[in-house]
Amino acid sequence: MDIADQQGVSDHELVAASASGDGQAFEQLYQRYERRVYNYVRTFVRRPTLAEEAVIDTMMAVWNGARGFAGTSRVSTWILGIARHKALDAVRRSKHDRDAAPLDQADEIADTAAAPPELANRDHQAKLMQDAMGRLSPDHQEILRLAFYEDLPYEDIAALLSIPDNTVKTRVYYAKQQLRHQLAKQGVGSDS
Repeated sequence: MDIADQQGVSDHELVAASASGDGQAFEQLYQRYERRVYNYVRTFVRRPTLAEEAVIDTMMAVWNGARGFAGTSRVSTWILGIARHKALDAVRRSKHDRDAAPLDQADEIADTAAAPPELANRDHQAKLMQDAMGRLSPDHQEILRLAFYEDLPYEDIAALLSIPDNTVKTRVYYAKQQLRHQLAKQGVGSDS
């Protein structure tokens, strides 16, 4: 039975099938996570080509490590943990090549040329959010990305970052306060 051809296959099932050498299951897992991993890696890496290399390195590590995945955590936590290490490795390797960027410079700027008004407004709001996020400390940026963009539970974030659960809660609380402050400085209401 080819697991990758079935609808609604869980991430755990795809990893298990990948561990047994099912290339189609791995391809489906790759497609599910490629964009998420890329967006997360871009938190650390400036150059898109370097970020793409980190995505490939991450997914190759997933393929090679699928047999070792214990299944005790979410697949997304496991993959993002690998991505974090690969991104930090890329930053270290490229330190002298100016490929690494401070987190406040890593966000892409949306192109709103010739967009309909509602799309332009949404893009403008996204740009304001990116600018505000870019003004946060690296720890606050990462914690908000993991909590809200990746929708990881606090205990998974704690495991991923090797910090206590309460530290995650505290960082999220203060990061949200700082984000509200930055948005207010841009004239965006506090109810955002």
